[in-house]
Amino acid sequence: MNWLGSHAADLIVIAVYLAATLVIGLWAHRLWRTGREDEESYYLAGRRVPAWMNGVSYAATAINADVAPLYCGMAAVVGLPVAWFYLSRFGLAWMIVAMLFAARWRQLNIRTGPEFYALRFGGRGAKLVRIYTALFAVAVSMVPWIGAGLLGTHKIMQPVLGIESKWATLACVVPLVAGYVWVSGFAGVLVTDVFQSAVIVVASAALLVAVLVNAGGPTDLAAAIKAAHPAEHAEILATLPVPGHAILGPWVVIAWLIIPTIGRGGSVDLDGQRIFSCRTAREAAKVTIWGQLAMFIMLLLITLPVLGMVAKHPDLYHATRGEREQVYGMMLIEYLPAGVLGLVVAGGLASVMSTISGYLNYGSQTVVNDVLRQLFPQAAILDPRHPHVLWVGRGITLGILLAGIWVMFASDSLFRIATVISGMFAASAAYLWAQWWWWRANLASWVAAMIGGPVAYFALAWLLPKSDWWATRLAAGEAAADGMAMLHALIAIVVTTMAWVAVALLTKPESEETLTSFYLRARPLGWWTPVRQMISAAETNQRAGASTPLPPVGPPLLLAGGFGVAAVGAAWIAAGVLGVSQLVIGNWTLATALLGVAVGGGIAFRYLFDWHLDRLEAE
Repeated sequence: MNWLGSHAADLIVIAVYLAATLVIGLWAHRLWRTGREDEESYYLAGRRVPAWMNGVSYAATAINADVAPLYCGMAAVVGLPVAWFYLSRFGLAWMIVAMLFAARWRQLNIRTGPEFYALRFGGRGAKLVRIYTALFAVAVSMVPWIGAGLLGTHKIMQPVLGIESKWATLACVVPLVAGYVWVSGFAGVLVTDVFQSAVIVVASAALLVAVLVNAGGPTDLAAAIKAAHPAEHAEILATLPVPGHAILGPWVVIAWLIIPTIGRGGSVDLDGQRIFSCRTAREAAKVTIWGQLAMFIMLLLITLPVLGMVAKHPDLYHATRGEREQVYGMMLIEYLPAGVLGLVVAGGLASVMSTISGYLNYGSQTVVNDVLRQLFPQAAILDPRHPHVLWVGRGITLGILLAGIWVMFASDSLFRIATVISGMFAASAAYLWAQWWWWRANLASWVAAMIGGPVAYFALAWLLPKSDWWATRLAAGEAAADGMAMLHALIAIVVTTMAWVAVALLTKPESEETLTSFYLRARPLGWWTPVRQMISAAETNQRAGASTPLPPVGPPLLLAGGFGVAAVGAAWIAAGVLGVSQLVIGNWTLATALLGVAVGGGIAFRYLFDWHLDRLEAE
C-alpha cells in the first residue's frame, strides 16, 4: 500500500496519457478524413501528409524506448561528446536521403520500398527480389528494434516502478500496444506520433530543468562535475570526441559516420512510408530534415540531464554497461516529483507504442503488398478493394510482435543489438547506392550483395577471432570488444563490395527494355550514359533515321552537388546541437559562437536546398 500510495499520482498520469494516446489513435482517421477501408488511405493517409508531420513521426519512431537507457548510459561515461554518437550515425545519412533520394522515390509513385525492384530488375527474378527484400526488412529492420524497445522499456520500469520480471513489463505494455496497432492506420500513427513527441519534449525538458535547479544553474553544474571528476572533467565537458577515450574516441565516431551512412537512401522502409505519403516530391525531400531536427532536439533533452548524475555519482563513470543502462531510470527517481515522474515514464512507454505501431503498420503493408500478393496473385482476399484485406495485415503483426518479444529475452545489451544490426546492413549497403547510380548493377550482383553480405558478416565473425591479435583485443574489455565489432563491420563492407562489383562486371546487365523503362521513370543520377544511348538509338530508329538528342542530362554534377548540400545541412545542425550542449554547462562564449555558426549555416542551407531541388526537377 505504501508503494501504491507514493506512486498513485504517477500511475494516474501514465493511465491518462496512454488512454489519450489510444483515443487519438482510434479517431485519427476521422481527424485526417481518411477512409479506413481504403488501403491507400489506411497505409499512406491519402498521400497528402505535410513534410513536417512525416518528419516528426519518423523521429518519434526512431526514439524507441531503448534510446533513453542506451544514450543515457553512453552519456554517463562520455559526457557532452555523447552528441557525436548520434550526430555521426544520423546527421549526414539523413541529409543524403533528403538531397539525393527522397524526391526520386516520391516520383516513382509506388507504395513500398520492395516494389522498387519490380521496376529495377526484369523477369521472375524481380519478384523473388521483391519478396526477399520484404521478408528481410521485417526480420532485420523491424523485429530486432521491437525487441530492443521492449528491453528498453523494462530497463526504465525496473528501477522506477520496481518491476523485476520482464513478463510483468510485457503484461503492462504489450496489450496496449497490440490494441492500438490493431485499430490504427497510418493516419493514427502520424497524429499520435506528433502528440507523443510533444510529450517527450515537455517531459525531458522538465527533467533537464530539475537537474539544473538542483545543481544551482549551468555554471554550478560544471563546477560540480569538475569537483567530482578532477582527472576526467575535461573530457566530460569537451565539445569534440576525446582522442584515446575508451568508449567514444574520434576513430569510433568516424566508424559510426561511415557504417550507417553508406547506402542510406538507396532503399527505404519506414522512411519510405513517410516519403510516399507526401503531397509532392519537394515535400518528400524535407521529411528527413524535419525528422533530424525533431530527433536531435529529443536526444539532446534526453541526454543532457545525465550530467547531474555524473556530478552526484562519480562511480557511474566506471560502471559496467548493464549498470550504466539503468542510469535513466535512476535519474527519474532522484530528480522528479510525483506526477512529473509518471509523465516521463509514460513518454518512454509511448515511444514504444510509436515505434511498434510504425513498424507494424508498415510491416503489414509490406508483407501484404510485396510477399502475399506476389505468392498468391489470384487470392481474392488480397485484392486492395477487398473489405478484409487489412485484417490480413493485422494478423501478421502478431507474429512480428512475438518475434520482437523473443529478441527482448535473447539480448541484455542494447548496444550489442545496434552493433550487430548495423554490421549486417553495412556489409551490403553500398549496393543500395549502386542500384540507383550504376546501370551495371544487375540481379546477379544483387544476390552477391544482399545474400552474400550477411553471409560474409557472420563468416568473418567466425573467422576473425581465430587470429591471436583479434582474440586478444576482444578480451581486452567491453570498449575494445565494441571497437572490434566496428572493425568487423568495416571489413565486411570491403569484402562484400569487392564481390558484388566483380559479379556485376562479369555478368550481363539487365535487359535493354528493363533499363530504359527504369531510367525514363526514375531519372536516376550517376552513371547511366549507355542507357541514355539505348534510348536515343531506339527513338532514332522509330523516326526513320531522324537525329534525336539524348535524353536530357540536366545540370552538371548533380550527385556531387547533392553530397555537398547534405554536408552543409549536417554541419549546421551539428553546430546547433553542440552549441546547446555548451549552454547547459555555462560555457557562454563557445555556445554563442556555435549557435551563430548554426544560424548562418541554416540560412545558407535554406538557399542551397532550393537551388539543388530546382536542379533535380530540371533533370
